[in-house]
Amino acid sequence: METLCRLTTGGEGNLVTDEFLENDITYDCSEVQPFVEETAYEADLDSLGQVLNYVMNEGRHRFESDRSDLDAAVAPAVRKFIDVPRRAAGDPGIWHYLAVVWRPDYVRFRWPMKGTTSVTSLREKFTKSTEDLYAPAFARLWFMADFTQTEDDGYGPTEKILTRQYIANRLFDRKDLRREAAVQAFAKVAYERDDADFIDDNDLVEKVAKALSHELSSISAEAIGVQGVEKLIEQKIGRDKSGQ
Repeated sequence: METLCRLTTGGEGNLVTDEFLENDITYDCSEVQPFVEETAYEADLDSLGQVLNYVMNEGRHRFESDRSDLDAAVAPAVRKFIDVPRRAAGDPGIWHYLAVVWRPDYVRFRWPMKGTTSVTSLREKFTKSTEDLYAPAFARLWFMADFTQTEDDGYGPTEKILTRQYIANRLFDRKDLRREAAVQAFAKVAYERDDADFIDDNDLVEKVAKALSHELSSISAEAIGVQGVEKLIEQKIGRDKSGQ
């Protein structure tokens, strides 16, 4: 275990330059020291680093061609080995430190400039606030795993959701369903149903998501809880399949 550090706002401006984004630059301790602060939290970065090394090296052929599988493999490890309270996870400085100082190589591996990633988009992976949950490289994985893990099934629902890019985008990229009870319920239903019966049918996923979003505009997901939202989702699926 080691102390988690955070990057100050000044660090973002001074370190995340166009040169840093367009080249494989890794800063040494002396260069980042003025912009780094220790937090009160610890994390097992050695173990997390081993996971990152595996997907970037031994598993490179598999994960380089399927970014959804990559997210599904890494997200549970990020949540497990950075086991901090959600309040601490809301500090963007922690995630900026991990992306800019600790493992910028992983961020570049996940969003290579040779693909569709622009300089602006890549900059967001290093510096975006956690208010935009889908952008920060490591924060997005932490919150995805945190919201989708269950007491009974662990990270099974997380892996199932994240291997499907459409449903992952639907739950986390848009804000209408980005509530813990809603995401957990969606993940639970997706995990327990046959893939072809729900999660692999993008049209059905979208119909259910829209109907659920409309329903939750008048009632609180937190008030009815995961089981209540899960019941609503099952009702929406049932109605669609019966042609109602």
